[in-house]
Amino acid sequence: MTFQQRRLVAIAAAGLLVGALVAIPLTGGSDGDRLSSVSSVSSVAGASSVAGVTTILDAGGSAATTLPGDGSTSAETSTSAVQASSTSAGSTTTIAAAPTTISLAAPPDSTVVVGPANPVPSVDAAAYVVFDASGNRVLASLNGDQPRSVGSLMKLLTAYVVMQAGDPERLVTVPQLTIDQYESQIGLVQGEQLSRAVLLRAMLIVSANDAAQTLAGDVGGGQDQFVAKMNAAAAQLGLDGTVAANAVGLDAAGQQSTANDMLLLSRVLMRDTTFQATVARPSAKLHGQVKEATNDLLRQYSGATGIKTGHTTQAGFCLAGSAQRNGRTVIVVVLGSSTDAARLSATTTLLDWAFAQP
Repeated sequence: MTFQQRRLVAIAAAGLLVGALVAIPLTGGSDGDRLSSVSSVSSVAGASSVAGVTTILDAGGSAATTLPGDGSTSAETSTSAVQASSTSAGSTTTIAAAPTTISLAAPPDSTVVVGPANPVPSVDAAAYVVFDASGNRVLASLNGDQPRSVGSLMKLLTAYVVMQAGDPERLVTVPQLTIDQYESQIGLVQGEQLSRAVLLRAMLIVSANDAAQTLAGDVGGGQDQFVAKMNAAAAQLGLDGTVAANAVGLDAAGQQSTANDMLLLSRVLMRDTTFQATVARPSAKLHGQVKEATNDLLRQYSGATGIKTGHTTQAGFCLAGSAQRNGRTVIVVVLGSSTDAARLSATTTLLDWAFAQP
């Protein structure tokens, strides 16, 4: 058994040992626009879950998640019109699903050989990996184990730690934060209170650094303590190329991950239906304002289902993207593209190529 296979097989075993993930449904009873509003709590298989938030439908019919709170949009977000709202009951699941249901079997160490009629297209990316989830196989990779900065893709590990901590209805008081004006943020105000569930959605949908910092302080008891939890989780999941230095993914000494690690983490998180629903949202409503998700793939690629963007000076432009077509699911992780447009083009090109494979 190769090193890569041993590492990934260990993830399946680790999934059975980690605590149950507390899901935070996105649909259900409204939690309104009030700062301190919290949805009702139910218990499923010993894990708490918060009844979801109101879903707002924009003019085009796409869903936007309503978030209580206030603040300005980040440089990556914009406002669009909304027309109507609807609610439905949410469901709960766990990350630590039985391997008989969700397979984390090791993908092959090397790229699957494809026919000469289907060569892997050239894209603007320093590293990438293309994974056919339906067939549980890696279709193509480039520098998949090369350690790199990954920007806000590191928030996927932050999300994992927060979700494992549970208690999504817990009200969190926003502390004093130091956020650069150029960072992605949702405009949290010191002293206001929001639930962990709301802060998690803000972090995943609009990549809000202020939400990530607030969650880190609450769940970890401090930024350094939370980073220690991130690194413990990475070790537990077998993410051998991942080292966290902060909860938001900003460039920092030693902070790194790999395309393969981000793929594996994405696969673990996408096993949770609530996480799936969150990262599939093209926008989120906050105090009457609709903020677009940073992930343009959701608006520009048919069948797109997520997952997360990242960008810093060192990381370049990164994207973990997923899509479903004709019953097939493909996940693509692209790292180190030169521009925002280039990362979107690289991801869509690799997705198109993957769906064209037999």
